[in-house]
Amino acid sequence: MLRDSDGDGRAELRANFLSNLNSPFGVTLVGDTLYVADTDAVLRFFLQEWTNSRSPTKAASLWTFQRHDNHHWTKNVIARPDGSKLYVTVGSNSNVGENGLAAEQDRAAIWEVNLANGQHRIFATGMRNPNWHGWGSDGALWTVVNERGRFGAATWCLTI
Repeated sequence: MLRDSDGDGRAELRANFLSNLNSPFGVTLVGDTLYVADTDAVLRFFLQEWTNSRSPTKAASLWTFQRHDNHHWTKNVIARPDGSKLYVTVGSNSNVGENGLAAEQDRAAIWEVNLANGQHRIFATGMRNPNWHGWGSDGALWTVVNERGRFGAATWCLTI
């Protein structure tokens, strides 16, 4: 975190904003609450109460995987424009199911997380490694998906 308290363009304060996370990737801000997509959970930080020593609360649990069998561990997160739900990208566990179909359950998908109760549902599925998404001017959710790694990955956009 950098803060320029006297407006001269140089940060007088330099501090670690967050630490001790488990491979964070995506972040989104809803009001004064920061959501961080960690590899195993979506974490909630209330910025008005924030200190680096403060523990986050979980907005939603994702999974805990061993690093060696968790090929697409990055999770991205975006809020619905009204701030009621989060959409979390969850990549597949492998390239072509080589770890078995059980390892792919609830993966290769975008989860919709209800912020009121932390419940989730699969919003979209069949995407090997979705890793970025945004809202289009038409109100549709767009995502970028990386396909078939190690073979010259193709990236495509999908509107949902």
